Amino acid sequence: MRRNEKIKVENAAEFMYVLPIVVKAFEMEIIPANRIVAQIGETLILTCNTTGCASPSFSWRTQMDNPLGGTVNNHRTYSTLTMNPVSIVNSHDYLCTVFCGEKEKKEKSIKVELYSFPSNPIIEIRPSLVAGEPVTVICKIPDVYPSDHLEVLLKKEGYTLHEENFYEGDSTNTETKTVTYSFNPTAEDIGKEITCVAKLPIAYMDFEPKERVTSQKLNTNFGPKNTIITASPGNSPMEGDPLKLTCVTESNPPTQIVWRKHLANESIQHLIENNVLSIPHTRFTDSGLYICEVINLVTNKTEKATVDVAIQGAPNIAELSIEPSITVQEGENVSIQCSAESNPPPKIILRRKSDSADMGSYSEGRILLLPSVTFLNGGDYECIAENKFGKSTSEITLNVEYGPKNTMISVMPAAAVKEGETVMMKCTSSGNPAPVISWKKKTATGELEKMFKDATLPIQNVKSQDMGLYECEAYNQFGREEKAVKLLVQVPPQNITVLVYPSENVKEGENVTITCSTYSNPPSQMVLKKVHQEKEIILPSVNGTFILYNVTKNDAGRYLLDVFNEAGNNIKVIEISVVGRLEKTDQMIPLIIAFSCVTAIAVPVVAILIYVSRKAKINGSYSLVKALRLKV
Repeated sequence: MRRNEKIKVENAAEFMYVLPIVVKAFEMEIIPANRIVAQIGETLILTCNTTGCASPSFSWRTQMDNPLGGTVNNHRTYSTLTMNPVSIVNSHDYLCTVFCGEKEKKEKSIKVELYSFPSNPIIEIRPSLVAGEPVTVICKIPDVYPSDHLEVLLKKEGYTLHEENFYEGDSTNTETKTVTYSFNPTAEDIGKEITCVAKLPIAYMDFEPKERVTSQKLNTNFGPKNTIITASPGNSPMEGDPLKLTCVTESNPPTQIVWRKHLANESIQHLIENNVLSIPHTRFTDSGLYICEVINLVTNKTEKATVDVAIQGAPNIAELSIEPSITVQEGENVSIQCSAESNPPPKIILRRKSDSADMGSYSEGRILLLPSVTFLNGGDYECIAENKFGKSTSEITLNVEYGPKNTMISVMPAAAVKEGETVMMKCTSSGNPAPVISWKKKTATGELEKMFKDATLPIQNVKSQDMGLYECEAYNQFGREEKAVKLLVQVPPQNITVLVYPSENVKEGENVTITCSTYSNPPSQMVLKKVHQEKEIILPSVNGTFILYNVTKNDAGRYLLDVFNEAGNNIKVIEISVVGRLEKTDQMIPLIIAFSCVTAIAVPVVAILIYVSRKAKINGSYSLVKALRLKV
């Protein structure tokens, strides 16, 4: 009987032939009839079968009357002994006795031989394989019987490492046999096979298999070692380009990989756990020392590799700031700071934008100091960062707050205007914040009266009462400044009154006094001249008074009184009539000319010059000598 074969006889009648006429003799048999080799742990059925007996009785026993180690089931013409499972107690000669009636008896025996070789060897390697460190290969052959025939071989890639047999000893039950072998694996052993071959060559037993084999590939744990980082396209890419860092190492099992980066403050930033670190668009802040740390959790070993990444490119201004603030007051100390990122490092220039290269605030560095600033320091400042790849600029505005300065008044068309004209007075002042402008006018009492709140003060159809002192006040929270201008309103002579004493009809030898009064600004000049003479006689006034001494008939006639100033003139006509003669010696009495103005004190020569000048403009020429010549 072969391994795993079960001996079953379900119906002994199948082996009998019934002949209705011939009577067969009483016989018996044991099935299987040959020598039985059974594997411990399986099922074995022995069948005792009879022929020629209608009602046989059966009995089973061992040769030494040991326990049967099985179950007996009797049927009409056969009996079975079932051993389930077969154990070591079933290694006997079994005897089946059959009685047919009281006189006939038959017996047969069969020997049951046992073995156990149920499964392939089991390979264990302790501890885990680490290159260069000793390990022990353990090969276990479970439940072997009889073990004194067992042979074991340990092989590596067909090469025998160790051989062991168990011929000595006398086994009485199944045993698990163990073979061990120690060696130092190398990294080259990865993938090679360790094979355990177990043989149970019992010549007198017919069973299969008599050889069992188990193989296991060596998985040598080693590393990490030879860890390197490759940078693609290189470790100095241009800003904005992609960068890929790949960490490669030799290790089994594969390592756990962690990327880290050294920061400027000496701290370490944890990045990713992957063998590839990709940066799609590099920036200057990506520059630094990158660390790839590989960890073999089996070998408990760690290795590191580093690469220094330097991103190149044109400068990028990271910060442009003003301390203590972008808005300061005059007198404060100010520093303007600029920082830029680039590789190679940039040249930085800080300066006020409106200044020329060789004038004003300027610094070739990251800080521009402005001690005790004034309003002149306010404005736009620019930072220029430049290297061989290009340059970058950025601007910031310094706002210096200060009180009103350079307050000025402009008057259009002039500070002296004619009555009826329009005057525009404009007040300008610098300050930050922009000053508020207000106007005041000095009253007759000397007080200033508020009249207008705007930079421009318009006065339309100017009148004489608009004349006076106007004051512009510019103010903000940091101070105030005042400026004043005097507005002069030029009024031509008006309200002219002419008095002739004693009258316009006088006698020869009398004195005639002509008095003129008027209102004007500036004060008027007055000139009296006689017309219809071969030679024109011009008589200046003394305080607005003209005196003709000892008049004669030659003094009779029409006189023109010209009252004038820069704003205009007015002419009055006077008719003097002279009759009779006083009884006095005829003589020519010179006319005494006193030249003045009722409304203002002036030098007589200046008045004559003004008048002569005006006549010269009208007539083309005029003789000052003739004007001063006395005529009778």
